[in-house]
Amino acid sequence: MVCYDRAVLQRRRTAEAPACGAEPAYQAGATRPSRRWERAEHPYAGLVAVLATKHGKLPLIAPALEEAVGLRVEAVAVDTDSLGTFTGDIARPGPPLETAIAKARLGMSTTGHALGLASEGSIGPDPAMPFVTADREIVVLVDDDSGIVVWESHSSWDIVATATSVGAGCDLGAFLAKAGFPEHQLIVRPNVGAIRPIHKGISSVEQLSAAIAECAAVATDGLARVETDLRAHACPSRRAVIAAAAERLAGRIAARCAACGAPGWGRVGVLFGVPCAWCGTEVARPRAEIDGCPACEHRVTRPVVSPEDRADPGECPHCNP
Repeated sequence: MVCYDRAVLQRRRTAEAPACGAEPAYQAGATRPSRRWERAEHPYAGLVAVLATKHGKLPLIAPALEEAVGLRVEAVAVDTDSLGTFTGDIARPGPPLETAIAKARLGMSTTGHALGLASEGSIGPDPAMPFVTADREIVVLVDDDSGIVVWESHSSWDIVATATSVGAGCDLGAFLAKAGFPEHQLIVRPNVGAIRPIHKGISSVEQLSAAIAECAAVATDGLARVETDLRAHACPSRRAVIAAAAERLAGRIAARCAACGAPGWGRVGVLFGVPCAWCGTEVARPRAEIDGCPACEHRVTRPVVSPEDRADPGECPHCNP
């Protein structure tokens, strides 16, 4: 049984929660959406977008977009590590979506292209089930000519992300099997004290042994920390999640707004509030989703439950205070 604070419920009841994919760029009084949207063929067909990547993401993202809308994707090698690393030696400057947009713009500024793509991943305990590791990947398209940003995400529990602390010469057989080594590469660094050296992209037992010996020797506890290298080119299970997010983005870009023709039509918010079966008090459960356009103000509310549906009294803030 779950209790909800009444004030929180009231705030959430009609909240728009942009959990998926579009940041509206058009506001009343602003420049109207691009005339490009008036084209019968998809407005991105035959155009080129640059993908900012340092870790081999082109084959994960390009095929879906090229197949769905004819958008050609070219990789540009920029230092995306400057916007954060999984090892934490460079902190991520902001939330995942903002970081993905910053990556795309980094590639755009490097090449002079007006269309940019990038992805950003967050790997850690699932908020709903902290004992499970989840990978959430965001893939974003930035269109500076038309002033829109379109994005989608995909989450998965099928991510290999594990770690252990060991001394030099320890038997790592069981850990390496769990870590999917060597297909999944590893990182080694000192366990306590010194923050360097950090050895990344380890894919052989010889490399691993040497790195453990070096890092354990400088750690204050005499141990080395061995963990999954979560960079895209080193982590096959993460690559699958990025590809799935790209498929979702491709589907969203293929969907065009009925009002202005812009690409990127899809969910932009959620409405909460389903009546309790006993007392009628609204429970903080989704009752509808809001679909919207990234280029104009067109919105459509789409119910996800029927008007006759009622919530379990166990979730009700009145019946289960």
